[in-house]
Amino acid sequence: MRILDEVRREFIARNVADLGKGILLVGFASYFFERLPLWLRVSFVSLGALLFIVSIFIHPRKGGKAP
Repeated sequence: MRILDEVRREFIARNVADLGKGILLVGFASYFFERLPLWLRVSFVSLGALLFIVSIFIHPRKGGKAP
């Protein structure tokens, strides 16, 4: 019995992707980010992109078994 079935993995992947998208959107559209130091802005954008990419790997495959 697997603890993380496909439905739960899909739920987690969507939440991680939404978090990554939120960080990226706030970073590009917010005046708050403009006043942050450069290293912090780069860190937040990198974190958002990393979360978005990780969500792709968490998401279960449709129509087949994962290797």
